[in-house]
Amino acid sequence: MEKNSKKKIRLSKKAYSIVRVVALSVAALVLIYASYSLTDSYLNYKEDESKYADINKMFVQQETKKQSVQKTDKIDYTKSLTTWKWDYKAMLQYNDEAKGYIKLDGTRIQYPIVEHEDNSFYLKRGSDKVSNGAGAIFLDYRTAGLDGKMCILYGHNMLDGSMFKEIMNFRQAEFCKKHPTFDVYVGYKHYIYYVFSTFSAKDDNDEVYKFGFENDKDFQDWINRVSSKSTYKFDVEKPTTSDKIIMCSTCVDDYGNRQLVCMYRGEEVVD
Repeated sequence: MEKNSKKKIRLSKKAYSIVRVVALSVAALVLIYASYSLTDSYLNYKEDESKYADINKMFVQQETKKQSVQKTDKIDYTKSLTTWKWDYKAMLQYNDEAKGYIKLDGTRIQYPIVEHEDNSFYLKRGSDKVSNGAGAIFLDYRTAGLDGKMCILYGHNMLDGSMFKEIMNFRQAEFCKKHPTFDVYVGYKHYIYYVFSTFSAKDDNDEVYKFGFENDKDFQDWINRVSSKSTYKFDVEKPTTSDKIIMCSTCVDDYGNRQLVCMYRGEEVVD
C-alpha cells in the first residue's frame, strides 16, 4: 500500500508538471500573439495617420498677398499665408473612386469620401485602396450618393481617435453645441452641412437605414422619424424633402449598435 501511495504521488507530481508546462506554453503563445496584435495595430495606426496627413498636404497651398500698413508713411509688404484649398482633380488622381471630402473643425475628421461597388471593399482598405485595418470613409453604394436625397457614410470607430471615432462625441451636449456644422466637398463644390439629429440605433433597423424612398411622403416620414430620435436639440430647421441629407454611421460595439449623425446641405461656399 505504501508503494502504491508513493507511485500515485509521483504520478500526480508528473501530471502537475505536464499541466504546468502546457499552461505556461499556452500563456506564452497568448502573450506573443497579443504583443504581435498590439504591434500590428500600432503600426496600422501610424501608417494610417501618416497616409491621411500626406493627403491633407495635397490641399495645403502657400499664397503670397500684398498688404499695406498706414502709419506716418505707407509701407507695402508681402506676406505668405498657408491655406487649405480643395482640389477634386488632385483627389481623383489619387483615387478614381473619390466622391468628395468631409471635415469637422477641431477634430480629426478630415478625410476623403470614397465609394466602391460594394460595402466590403473599403472596410479594410484605406482611401488609397491599399489594405489597412482602419479602412476609409465610404458611401453605402445602395444609397443615392452625395447629390441624392439621402446617403449613408460609414467609418470605423478607431481606438486611436481616427476615422469616425469622434462621431461618438455627439453623445455629449457640449460637443453638439460646439460642432453644429460640417464642411463637405461634393465633387468640385464645397457646402456647409447642418447637423439636425444624433442618436444610436441598431444596424439592422430598416426604419433608419433606408436605401431609397418610394415617394416624398416616405422620405418626409423618414426625416420626421430620425429627427424625433435626436438626443440633442440642434438650433436648426428640420429638413424637408427638397434637402440633401447625409447620415454618418460608426460602430458603438460588436452587438450591432451604431452612433448616427444626420445633417443636411446648406449654402455653397465659394473658396
